[in-house]
Amino acid sequence: MTDIVILVGGEGKRLGRLTKKIPKPLIKIGNKNFLDILISKIIKYNFNFIYLMCSYKREYFFKLYQNKVIHNSIIKCIDEGSRKDTGGGLIKLKNKIKNNFYIINGVSYLDGDLNLLKKFKNNKTIGKIAVTINKDYKKNVKLNNIILKERDLLNFSKKKTNLMNGGMYYFNKKIFKYLSRKRISLENDIISKLIIEKKIEGVVMKKKFIDIGTPNKLSFFRANKKYFKQRAFFLDRDGVINKLVKNDYIKNNKELIFLPGVGKGINYLNTIDFCVIIISNQACVGKGIISEKKLNNIHKYMKNTLKNNFDATINDIFYSPYYKFSKNLKYRLNKNDRKPNVGLFNKAIKKWNIDINKSFFIGDSLIDKVASKKIRLKFYYKEKGSLYTQIKKYEKNY
Repeated sequence: MTDIVILVGGEGKRLGRLTKKIPKPLIKIGNKNFLDILISKIIKYNFNFIYLMCSYKREYFFKLYQNKVIHNSIIKCIDEGSRKDTGGGLIKLKNKIKNNFYIINGVSYLDGDLNLLKKFKNNKTIGKIAVTINKDYKKNVKLNNIILKERDLLNFSKKKTNLMNGGMYYFNKKIFKYLSRKRISLENDIISKLIIEKKIEGVVMKKKFIDIGTPNKLSFFRANKKYFKQRAFFLDRDGVINKLVKNDYIKNNKELIFLPGVGKGINYLNTIDFCVIIISNQACVGKGIISEKKLNNIHKYMKNTLKNNFDATINDIFYSPYYKFSKNLKYRLNKNDRKPNVGLFNKAIKKWNIDINKSFFIGDSLIDKVASKKIRLKFYYKEKGSLYTQIKKYEKNY
């Protein structure tokens, strides 16, 4: 699995008094700090480790994030000591990172597909960076006026261009040969030299570029906090994803029979930037019909089958094992998670930073509809036929 590094060590001097008491990545946008918003956008890639490179007020990060598990990723805080700019502290990861890895900035984000950086076209390539169109960064001095040459190789232009560094990088482990413990700039001291040596590729991403690094931009995002939120398509499981077993439960992989258009429909949602999240009551666990481990194995099989056959990704599954007469006392807890209650929806919204007003739910029962009404989520009953066809029919509402 791939790792990602987030650079969070800067002082944020451009924000003045705002960063005297708190580091810039932890500044609040609405009720979330920016780093949490950033993490909610990258957890879909299922990184093994998320490394936070810490310096300024490092104790905040260690307290909030050290060894925290979010989705399928473990967060590790790395103390780089005194500030070493964007490159000097990375050498501390040399013996921790085993494969190619990503680096992103902790106060900006180019909302594009990180997978576009993973394929190198040239044998000598050491890294690939996301390039974006420079619309209003007149004072940007880090990797601007760049152009793409043949086979995606980056080069500097003698003339002014509208392309600049997007702050997202993918590196081969060979990059560590160019690092040291000195205070160095990843962009100006390392990547710039590698571009001249024809060892850095680029890919243009036309998605929105987010940066909270100046007072004006921070004020804008605070006034428009929904700018960061993600859209989600919530799906019930039984009767929407797989064939409903009347008066019974799915107890093994063989009984999980996919309904028409499920793989194609989920794949389509992936391509138009929806999080795909399953919300399901599974009282079979509380009733002792199957174990929670068995249920998770069925879900793993479901996700793998859809991924392998349709390149369709289910981002997350929230289920309620609650049963009020369960012999296992822990399954009598969390009643609010069971639909038509909305506990699972609230957990998903918080974890993935979901904009409920731009999200949808497809279910097959009145219980699903009641839950949607409680949370003010747009609801559709599952129609006969292809799930893909039904999803495409709603496209005008996106």
